[in-house]
Amino acid sequence: MFLDKISYWFICLYIIVLPLVPTKTEIVGRKISPADVILALVILTYILKIVTFSKSRSKFVDGIKDFFTNYLSIFMGVLALMMLISVSYAVEKKLALSESIRFIVYIIIYFIIKYDTNSKKCTIGMMRSYIFSTLVLSLFGIYQYFTGYGLEGKFKENYGYLRYKIMANMDNPNNLAAFLILAIFPMIMLAIYEKEKIKKLFYIMLSLLIFSDLILTGSRNAIIGIMVGVVILAIVYSFRLFILMALLGGISIFIPVIRTRLMAITDKTQNESRIYLWEIAKRMIKDHPLFGVGNGNYVSLYDKYTEIYPQFKFYGYTRFPCHNSYLKIESELGIIGGVSFAGVLISSLIAVKKFISTTQDEFYKFFYTGFLASMISFYVMNLSDNLFFVPKTTSYFWILLAISQGIMFRAKSNKSYLFHT
Repeated sequence: MFLDKISYWFICLYIIVLPLVPTKTEIVGRKISPADVILALVILTYILKIVTFSKSRSKFVDGIKDFFTNYLSIFMGVLALMMLISVSYAVEKKLALSESIRFIVYIIIYFIIKYDTNSKKCTIGMMRSYIFSTLVLSLFGIYQYFTGYGLEGKFKENYGYLRYKIMANMDNPNNLAAFLILAIFPMIMLAIYEKEKIKKLFYIMLSLLIFSDLILTGSRNAIIGIMVGVVILAIVYSFRLFILMALLGGISIFIPVIRTRLMAITDKTQNESRIYLWEIAKRMIKDHPLFGVGNGNYVSLYDKYTEIYPQFKFYGYTRFPCHNSYLKIESELGIIGGVSFAGVLISSLIAVKKFISTTQDEFYKFFYTGFLASMISFYVMNLSDNLFFVPKTTSYFWILLAISQGIMFRAKSNKSYLFHT
């Protein structure tokens, strides 16, 4: 079906374009997001398919039935509903609605990939698009470090331990680090899995390239993410990786940038700003425990709360984000939001672990074993950043999760749990 191909091509294009093109690009005198335009085309094409073809409508109905009987998607639905309800009492309703729509879009793309674009050919194409996008972004990161191209403001300063902090086109170094953390452990596991020499060399080189970019972001969060991921891989795959971790740890002492950033993890002066932001979030949670202050409205009330609690005002910060995804959700959406968000995270881990256990395809098994480690690292990184709410990073969390669940749903629909590429 022609529309199936169009939908698939748009999804692959979205996967490639999202991290490589600036968030806002000037086109015909207006600044727009090319990735958002492509995503809109994905959704419109899918709607057109449902309206036009009975087969697509049948797949849609089957998807709806499964969606509302699956723990993961039920938690996603409850969280989205709570976000929409919060618009009614948010101070900045437009902001609350905007963030709610963004999360609903994640659910829609998850739904389309899992229930519609889940054929063997599509799955392989989306995975290749992701690997290609990661390669190009990583190469650009290295180029940016040596040239400073695309950097501005404080990120183009010489930090002593780093010439620049790279961010590629991801808006800031922490966003780039999160994207790369989601990619590095799947690539490492593919390097271990691959038997063909050329492909094996490619995955080894890509893993080293990603690792180099992670260091060049200058992100303390990236170093924590790497350490957490190695520990998880050692537990779920091989304890011999603890030896690798010890070796890397020893080597890192002699690399100035790693040594400096490791020491900075416990630096009180560098952590103070985030601690103050978290204290403000705690005050919001105490004042609004049941329903929160409204989706996205932490920043809306930040200035008001720093007036009430001036001891937590850090320099000239105004309308500042929470820098902790879990406190953000709890302060903005209350108990229901917090519980449903926790349900999403836990259910996602269980779903991926089940996929690893059931698939007999070694490529998928190794890739998603690495992704499981990346997921947990990503969760930990969200303790000090709002990475779950940055489209350029978290979109890949949902896309990769959807691909694994789409393969399982396809196998279930075919009444066979033995599936291969």
